[in-house]
Amino acid sequence: MLAIFALAVWAINKYVINLSEVVTWMDARVPQWVIIGILFISESFVGLLPPDAFIAWAKAFNHPYLMVLILAFASYMGGVVSWVTGTQLHRLARVKNYVDVKFAEQFLTFKKYGGMVIFISALTPLPFSPISVVAGVVGYPLKSYLLVALARYIRFFLYAYFIFQVF
Repeated sequence: MLAIFALAVWAINKYVINLSEVVTWMDARVPQWVIIGILFISESFVGLLPPDAFIAWAKAFNHPYLMVLILAFASYMGGVVSWVTGTQLHRLARVKNYVDVKFAEQFLTFKKYGGMVIFISALTPLPFSPISVVAGVVGYPLKSYLLVALARYIRFFLYAYFIFQVF
């Protein structure tokens, strides 16, 4: 899986867009806190922006793995915000009545296997933010979520290792 990812990053960099140029452009024009904030906001609500571009950006620093740690923290906390959003959405009567009836069977399955789903979404390119929202909606325990979601750090450091090798 990681080999496929590394190959995909290389192909995109070579044939679609030069990520090194994008990183240089971002680094020269956008303050660091804004870039970290953009990642946090993305991970808090929709997760549309791939963290891989942010990880590639981290290579431009004197201590790139320190920036990867900061980015991983922003992503992890964004997931926590998504989990809280899910719990709050489930408190709305219309949402609660709709999802509790329409997705009752899936919720039971998620409560049973949710840790594995959260772990996989935290570790792979699967959408971490929406899975975190679902975890909150179904009432997946916060302590368990926080523990399993730590896999996000593993993802950031593994991907950083491979991305830093390609660029």
